[in-house]
Amino acid sequence: MQLNRVLPLSPRHLALVPLAVGINIAMGQFAEATALPVFLDTIGTVLVAALAGPVAAVVTGIVSQTVRTLVSGNSTLLPFVTIQIVVALYAGLAAKVGVFASLGRTAIAGLVLGLLAGTMAWPISLFLFGGVTGGGITVFTATLRTLGLPLNLAVFISSLTNDLLDKTLTFLLIRAVLTSLPQRMAARFPLAQRALGRAG
Repeated sequence: MQLNRVLPLSPRHLALVPLAVGINIAMGQFAEATALPVFLDTIGTVLVAALAGPVAAVVTGIVSQTVRTLVSGNSTLLPFVTIQIVVALYAGLAAKVGVFASLGRTAIAGLVLGLLAGTMAWPISLFLFGGVTGGGITVFTATLRTLGLPLNLAVFISSLTNDLLDKTLTFLLIRAVLTSLPQRMAARFPLAQRALGRAG
């Protein structure tokens, strides 16, 4: 059975998914390898949400997290698939109401998503992995621990801080992409125009 018969996705939307999955995996691995204080692994998910809607974005997020877990061998990544789903749904709604129309609205929407994602992620990190999930967030958590903070507070602060920064940066990057789309390409994705507040 073809995927586009099960899900309301056009062939154009489906074509975005593997590209976005590749972006998520590449950027996520880069952030982890360099211990950056961001994740960068939902850039493709948010991009697809803005171009093709939340359904395609959810597919992107689930596939990204699954493939990245298999490729990296890092089993701590898989439980965070719930964050990818939340990001996809939130970004789809944000695009629908045109939050990418201005830098201010984009930044605020990114901060709200960061608050939501960080609040969801820290219990997963703490109770499943003891706060050790790799990358810059683990380095930040360890630093807070050396300052005397208890583990639960260190994990909460590092998760929240990293997600606030990451999701705001991600939203700003996607706005830059949307505003720089050539007119011909933008016309093929009416949702992008709506995300920028240019269409009803």
